[in-house]
Amino acid sequence: MMKIMAIAAAASCALALTACGNDASDSDVADSDVDIDLSGMSVRIGTAQEQTLDMGTSYAVELLKSWGADVTREELTSLSGLEAVVAGQIDVAGRSADEVIEGQSKGVDIVAFAAPASVQHYTMLGGPDFTTMESLSGARIATSGPGGFDTMLITALLEDAGMSESDVTYVPIGGSGERTAALATGQADAAMVFMDNWLALESQGADVVLIGYVADMIPDLVSRTFSAEREFLDANEDLAVGIACANLEANAWINDDRDGFIELTTQRVTGSSAEDVGAFYDKAIELGIFPTEASEILSPEAFENTAEIMLEMGIIDTEIDADAAVDTQYLEQAAEMGCGQG
Repeated sequence: MMKIMAIAAAASCALALTACGNDASDSDVADSDVDIDLSGMSVRIGTAQEQTLDMGTSYAVELLKSWGADVTREELTSLSGLEAVVAGQIDVAGRSADEVIEGQSKGVDIVAFAAPASVQHYTMLGGPDFTTMESLSGARIATSGPGGFDTMLITALLEDAGMSESDVTYVPIGGSGERTAALATGQADAAMVFMDNWLALESQGADVVLIGYVADMIPDLVSRTFSAEREFLDANEDLAVGIACANLEANAWINDDRDGFIELTTQRVTGSSAEDVGAFYDKAIELGIFPTEASEILSPEAFENTAEIMLEMGIIDTEIDADAAVDTQYLEQAAEMGCGQG
């Protein structure tokens, strides 16, 4: 029992759980051969608290500061990025890409123009008796709650396995860390959690089984984006290109500097270990979560695929134009300037 509780405690404060991040900030942590003058420009970027998956965002923010931008990083705890943008609390959201789709479906002209993570980072996990989606009949599945992105994906996977929500019991638990802890302590039979939570559990010997990586189970879905209202992008083109450049530079850094990624993450994410961050890094590179080609960072096709699932699951009630939700011009301009190109 003590081991189970230790695993649960570690899961709730490990790599992906936002509540355990710290507020470290040092523009010297990021370096780039690209020199962009963003002096006199200011931007409020809304993110989760620092976490392993979004370390590229942290790196990009420090680059923007080193280029002269006045950057305020707003850690959003009670609002989504979409809600914060609409409320005027932030200018740019560095959050889940499904928020862009939701906004477009509601008539908000919010646009994804860069992406700190381009491939789905969720994993589907089960207890020792639940090793496949087909085996989940009758299972208690921990979710973030009705309408959550993880809930939507689980429902889609159940349907692919010939089942529906009525064949399982959804247990609203909360964030990925809470769902991980619920699974580790036997309060749930299965859960969809961030990849880093799974890898932390695996390294600790938890009696939990990997059913699959969502990136493999449902390919070509969106993950995280930098998004803003079209009006803001049109009025701040140089700043948008700067953020896209920082995105490209951050992805190049991640791919080229495993040790640097581990060092920065363990410095900034309380409770993370070099071993767990290294495991996350290796799997993330394998899955291609941080591409270095501008054309691979943002995919209208991935937005279209995700929007179709959201429509089928009732998360949105109108079709969206994926091309209107995505604008790759800023990444393309940044790449032409040499950003992220070595």
